[in-house]
Amino acid sequence: MKSALAGTVERARSTLSTISLGQKVVIGLLLVGLLLGGFFFLRWVTAPTQAPLFSNLASADASAIVDELAAAGVAYELTDGGQTIMVAKDSVYDLRLSMSGKGLPAGQDTGYALLDEAGITTSEFQQQVTYQRALEGELSKTLEALEGVRSAVVHVALPEDEVFVTEEAKPTASVLLDLAPGTALSGEQIQAVTNLVSSSVQDMEPDQVTVADSTGQVLSAAGTGVTAAAGDARSQVEQDYESRLSASAQKILDSVVGPGRSVVSVRADVDLSQRDTTSETYTYDNGTPPISESTTTENYNGAGVPVGGVLGPENMPDAAANAGAGDSSYEKESTTSNNAVGKTTEVVEGAPGDIRRLTVSVVMDDAVAANLNQQQMRDLMITAVGLDDARGDDITVASLPFDTTAADNAAAEMEAAREAEAGEAMWSMIRSGGIAAGIALVVLLVWLRSRRMRDDEEDYEPLELSDDMLLELDRLRIQSTREAAPTIDTRQMELEAAERQKVRGEISTMVSEKPDEVAAMLRGWLSENKS
Repeated sequence: MKSALAGTVERARSTLSTISLGQKVVIGLLLVGLLLGGFFFLRWVTAPTQAPLFSNLASADASAIVDELAAAGVAYELTDGGQTIMVAKDSVYDLRLSMSGKGLPAGQDTGYALLDEAGITTSEFQQQVTYQRALEGELSKTLEALEGVRSAVVHVALPEDEVFVTEEAKPTASVLLDLAPGTALSGEQIQAVTNLVSSSVQDMEPDQVTVADSTGQVLSAAGTGVTAAAGDARSQVEQDYESRLSASAQKILDSVVGPGRSVVSVRADVDLSQRDTTSETYTYDNGTPPISESTTTENYNGAGVPVGGVLGPENMPDAAANAGAGDSSYEKESTTSNNAVGKTTEVVEGAPGDIRRLTVSVVMDDAVAANLNQQQMRDLMITAVGLDDARGDDITVASLPFDTTAADNAAAEMEAAREAEAGEAMWSMIRSGGIAAGIALVVLLVWLRSRRMRDDEEDYEPLELSDDMLLELDRLRIQSTREAAPTIDTRQMELEAAERQKVRGEISTMVSEKPDEVAAMLRGWLSENKS
């Protein structure tokens, strides 16, 4: 075992001795990179997945929970400004049960949980205040669920119910939002806040909710509505309409004068007000029989002074004697008919988004638009955007020389950046390929070296000699050291010569097949003779 280990160490030492200093540095850097990559990969694989233990914690609750976790030796991480505690995912539920057993997070009872504390001796005033606090707490929790809102404070003013009052006061509310850094609420989000609050309180209108952020900026003022949301909606509608018309006109111009040779600008004045119109129309068809008809006739015959005359002194009682006398009679007839009349009631609800006025500006490059028919281009633009002269729409078409300096510089810079990026990518690929090729070459050389040594070891076989061959070799070695050979008879010499000839043939065969082993043996004998 020790000889095998020593042989392995010796081979490794001999292999390293054949490698240059640069190759050793490359191999060392490669090994260091592999070790670091394996270390970080193992750390990433073995790192536990974290999940939130509690979120939106108060400072006191977060401090108490952190102390408990530190005392228990549990690894944790604070995020979201210290309001969220992250722990290992597989221990979240156990830790929550453990913290709940210790009364954490303590917090403060808000929302409808306050109503559970009311007793039978609670006065009506206390019930009203508790209900208001519970409502405010529930609204705060709801608003804190919005993205970007860290905390919310809601105050609701509920008017008292009075009997002898003709006009009842409306409830109002104020909302203070603490937004996350870098967060700004859009108009739609502000509208959502006002709608959530107003819909949660009876008889409250959205325009009775005041919304402000922690910096003191009023996002929605009571009585004015959500001006920001209305402005955003109006701007969005106008931008969408203008973009659609501009794209339609620009497509035609690009086909005529080419891309980048014209600019179209459309300004749309959109009416977002909503109107409801109710109209009633009565119709009567001639020849239609009446629903009901009544006739009244009155006749009178008699003597005396008829009532009448001109108002004045002659009609006074003292002038009655001067009046003439005679018989009088009259006949009066009246007819009342109730005809069937048709009635039509029409309710028209105007959708917001009507166009009040459109203004269009078209500029073309004089280099390509000088030979174009300006009136024809004007008519094309009028048709493309749908201008209406009765509405007061206006269009301006002009041909002016374009300044392409900025575009040319930008194109040149982009081309230079593209070439630099391509060159950098090529050199990076060459460097990576050279490093990979060097590493592969080193690995290949080491592998070939080790394989050749392994083949030499496998091909080596110990030299096996027969006893006769060993005796002959020993005799030859001893005879070579003698100064003179003894005198023997001829027959004996012939037998020995034949035997030697046979041994020499075997030795020659062995030398031709295994020259390295024979040479090593002879060198050993020579070294022994010299000693």
